Amino acid sequence: MKILIISNLYPPRFLGGYEIRCAQVAEALHRRGHDVRVLTSVFGLPVKFGGRFQQATESVGGIRVDRLLHNYSFGPQPPYRPWMLFQAMRELSDARNLVEVLSEFEPDIVNCWNLNGIAKLLLAVLQSRNIPTVHWIEDSWMINDYGPAGEKAAQFWCAIWEGCWGPSVLRQIFKQIGNRWEARVARKGLPTRSFSGQPALVSFVSEYMRTIYSDAGLRFPASSVQFGGIPRDRFYVPLAEKPRQERLLKVLYAGQISSDRGLHTLVEALGWLDPSSQRQVSVTVAGIATGIHDNYYRQVVSRVRDLGLTEMVRFAGKVGHDDMARLYKNHDLLVFTSTRPEGLPLVMAEAMVAGCAVVTTGSGGAQEIADLGQLPVFPKGDSRALAQLLEQLVTNHDLLREIAERGQVAALRELTLEGMIESWECTLAQLVRSPSCRQELCVQSPRRRTR
Repeated sequence: MKILIISNLYPPRFLGGYEIRCAQVAEALHRRGHDVRVLTSVFGLPVKFGGRFQQATESVGGIRVDRLLHNYSFGPQPPYRPWMLFQAMRELSDARNLVEVLSEFEPDIVNCWNLNGIAKLLLAVLQSRNIPTVHWIEDSWMINDYGPAGEKAAQFWCAIWEGCWGPSVLRQIFKQIGNRWEARVARKGLPTRSFSGQPALVSFVSEYMRTIYSDAGLRFPASSVQFGGIPRDRFYVPLAEKPRQERLLKVLYAGQISSDRGLHTLVEALGWLDPSSQRQVSVTVAGIATGIHDNYYRQVVSRVRDLGLTEMVRFAGKVGHDDMARLYKNHDLLVFTSTRPEGLPLVMAEAMVAGCAVVTTGSGGAQEIADLGQLPVFPKGDSRALAQLLEQLVTNHDLLREIAERGQVAALRELTLEGMIESWECTLAQLVRSPSCRQELCVQSPRRRTR
């Protein structure tokens, strides 16, 4: 099959697990003999003179990656803002780039991943070309930026064409210009009014994620739930091979640093430990704060100092994903403190495959992993409850090993990339053969639940 993957970010320039899993799937499909191409944004590329980003085409893992799309602010954006005209021009440029890629590559199917921060006009282009399109959903970008019938994306273009932006005294002129501009765009085959088409299939990474989409009014003719997978060959460590220092519990926090990811809960929990337990714990923080989260990071570091934990807590900064397997192997316990509406946390699944014990808040789809592995769960933001768990695990090494064993067995049964790819490849092939038989998809694999 010829598969075009569209994602806002793509390694090695990425922020989180959504993009990592996208790349793992792309490379696995490529290894299975499929012709895979990736269309992504210019995120992380140098800025040229005049503020324009450099575009690039490169090979990543043997796959052609076209970094052509503009990258806008992540998260919901107000439809009325001074730079609307510039964004419209950039979105139209992105749409033309997509049309060129479709014409040149002629994919059998398009697989959309995280489209947060890039032009939703791309979805209208795909709908107009009648190419089978399948979405892999791990967060709420479609709720925030698109809406049940694409009305949030359409609102932007309606404002542009109707002149509902800029100084009020000029809006009639803007409307006249907008009407002529819209006609020219329409003649080039770029749809800007209709965003209501439905993808052939939407696959959610957890039942929780499917539920919040349904609650927000986004219901699709065909949807499935398929857990994201972890490459066993990269992360699996037999428990007998994990190094263990009997008098030291090595704790790991891994991921981006922001208030909704809850690192402060772990720090406060360390402060509640009695002094003898504190001497038996070391903590590695693997991750960085970006942009608006810098102040939160400084507050956490300051709190570590105030609690006298500087010898216990080591801030390792950003750790490359290729180095995470080593990090998991050298730690006993991953503490997942998130309060976010998680899709299916990559770090939890990776740590479990690598033989780490995991304790979690169970936030969002994290609860589904916790249920699979019968993991200890503590309430979101409850540092005292987490401290009690840590006190237990400092002294009860048998319990620590039991948690690690249960988690690893469950992860190897349900959360491997190999199992995920087998099912995903079958799904894509079915859609290519018969895009209309959406209701019959995904019935062969016990890992997937379909509506």
